[in-house]
Amino acid sequence: MADNIEEMINNSPEWVFNGPDEDELKDFSQKTGYSNCICEILLQRGINTEEDLGHYLLDDVYSLYNPFQFTHMLSAVNRVGRALHENEKIFIFGDRDADGVLSTAMLINLLKKFNADVFYRVPEGEYGYGIEKKDIDFAKDKGSTLIITVDTGISSISEIGYAKSLEMDTIIIDHHVQTSAMPDAFSILNPKMDYEKYPFKYLSAGGVVLKFIHAFILSHTKNFNRIFVPLVSEGDIIRAAKVKNGIIEEYITIEESIHYPIKNNHMVVMDSKKKLPEYFTSWLKDQKIGQVALMCSQPYKTIEDFATIFIKLFSRKQKKSMEFVKSFIDLSAISTISDIMPLTGENRVIVKEGLKQLFNSTNLGLNILLGFCNLPDRELRAKDIAWYVSPVINSAGRMGDAYLAVELFTTGDVSTANELSKILIGLNEKRKEKGEKNLKIIGPIVETKYYRDPVIVLATDKVEHGVTGIIASKIARKYSRPVIIIVNDGNIGIGSGRVGWNFDLISLISKCEDLLQKYGGHKSAVGFTIDIENIDNFRERIHDLVLMNEPDLFKDRETLEVDAVITPDVINFQLLGELNIFEPTGAGNTAPQFFISNTSVINPIAMGKDKNHIKFFIPSSNGTIPVIGWGVAEKGFRILKNISVVDIVFTIEENYYRGEKSLQLILLDMKASE
Repeated sequence: MADNIEEMINNSPEWVFNGPDEDELKDFSQKTGYSNCICEILLQRGINTEEDLGHYLLDDVYSLYNPFQFTHMLSAVNRVGRALHENEKIFIFGDRDADGVLSTAMLINLLKKFNADVFYRVPEGEYGYGIEKKDIDFAKDKGSTLIITVDTGISSISEIGYAKSLEMDTIIIDHHVQTSAMPDAFSILNPKMDYEKYPFKYLSAGGVVLKFIHAFILSHTKNFNRIFVPLVSEGDIIRAAKVKNGIIEEYITIEESIHYPIKNNHMVVMDSKKKLPEYFTSWLKDQKIGQVALMCSQPYKTIEDFATIFIKLFSRKQKKSMEFVKSFIDLSAISTISDIMPLTGENRVIVKEGLKQLFNSTNLGLNILLGFCNLPDRELRAKDIAWYVSPVINSAGRMGDAYLAVELFTTGDVSTANELSKILIGLNEKRKEKGEKNLKIIGPIVETKYYRDPVIVLATDKVEHGVTGIIASKIARKYSRPVIIIVNDGNIGIGSGRVGWNFDLISLISKCEDLLQKYGGHKSAVGFTIDIENIDNFRERIHDLVLMNEPDLFKDRETLEVDAVITPDVINFQLLGELNIFEPTGAGNTAPQFFISNTSVINPIAMGKDKNHIKFFIPSSNGTIPVIGWGVAEKGFRILKNISVVDIVFTIEENYYRGEKSLQLILLDMKASE
């Protein structure tokens, strides 16, 4: 036991200090009006211009990328539109986790609004994932001609091929990393495809479904597929762009002639303050081609600039469509948080806007579930969803009843929503008990045998399915190592892998593809099935790959980025209020992380049922400040065994207790002061 705690301490994250240039910091603070502390954090995160700051703070749903930038979006929208028009039965197959069930529910709710004949399935039991041939046979028997997979499908090569052999089209909506082969689907919406040029790669499945919803509602507007032609006159020559569904398809040059590449159904767009050549004005009038005069206040020089201005203004006019999209954004936000997607770019906008919608949601099931989740009585943040809501939704799949969550978020009946919410709350309590019970089995095995391995790969038939991902996450955080837990089930092993830092787990797993039956996931989380007889070879190859130190797979050591060095005396509610500009915080946009050196530790105690948390106080000129370290009691008390002065890295948050609000620090790591 002692050795394993020493290993935990020795393998602690490396603290990284990247203070900005002093002149740059001073200049940015003067320009923005924010304090040096806030500007230091902004600069650390690559926000170093006023334009960057404007996007970070002010971007809203209208700043989301055009969904038709997905390579196959138009074909997917048209195929679903045809299915509705011809009354085809649409079969949706989703994954079992929170992202999977929420994105499945979003798609069902969308199609129901258009009176679609739609039915669905999610994996049965506690460990299945991915569509199987039996699911395709089920859909075929029910008369379906169109399958849509959600949060799954990109690795289902043979299954998608099987569906095609039965004359069933498949649309894949996924966000997992593409495997070596590509399924022969009708359309694929996945930002991580090798060929995909969509600008943001890190959407959740719920995020990709939101993009489909946006495109689908736009396909029901009068300007869908219409060609707009913004024009800029350069003397007698006209530069033009052809824009379809907000996408520039081509640039053209127009000179005086009797033929022009503009048709009667096109709409010409011009600057109201600038004249076009007479030859072209006369031709437009003769051909009765529609014209839009743009009141353009923004400066521009080229047709590329003018076309971009038109597209932005045009998107701002789609208010009814965006209101429709916003009615789904709360579920998309929860899916993004639940799947631990980076809260940058589009995800930041989706979560920020989604959190605003939560208590005015049009989704009955969500409204009722939130009432059962014991949420804090204040403005909700992403971490509140991660702590109180995501585990409840995830519990359905982890306990083998994922369909219950889909039913909750698709029902229109109050009593049904209440009953399903109560069931999910109960399942979450059982999931917690099951997790604690299995962690007590796995923890000691790791502590005695595996904790020094570069990647912990543990196979056992002593634990249950459904909670191995959670357990792997806890062990990965404890030892700062990737962790893979395989549950032996007959001749098959069901594996879940997790890592808490910048280690490319899915790339590592892909190098063992020949040993696996099926696999999928992200950089930080994977799932797979494997023949029992291949497990030893799998472990050996994993260790060999890591020990070879392949630079594309991982950093040598976990790092902890320090945003600012401060003293305890500056910690107050004013600072906390300023830190709100960084919300929503989470993966990829962490709550600001501070460093204090040489602080005394006052009255350290162990907390929690298993005494695995630590609480102590540090002194400041305003009294003492409480510090809470979740799950680090063993490490903390070992460090404090012979010393009482430490360096700490932490975040700052509010604590509410019996109506009283106070400040507390959340300990991320600690070391003995040098």
